[in-house]
Amino acid sequence: MDGLKAIVLVLWVACLAAFALPEHLWWASAGRMLFFGLIVVHAVEFALFLPKLRAAGGSLGHHFVQVMLFGIVHVRSLAAPAR
Repeated sequence: MDGLKAIVLVLWVACLAAFALPEHLWWASAGRMLFFGLIVVHAVEFALFLPKLRAAGGSLGHHFVQVMLFGIVHVRSLAAPAR
């Protein structure tokens, strides 16, 4: 796993941890909003990059999970299709 993927994974874990915090803490609400924001942004990225993901081959389900976890970092790691 490269460094960018590790950073995004730590961000996901921090956002998930916000759900275990009491409501009155600032990170609880900020982390929860960021969690749902990441879900929306990564879902949009998946839709936008679907042609590239299909062209990359392999399981589309695997690409979906990777994009939902790592977003553009996963898409950038794919090899450019041959012309």
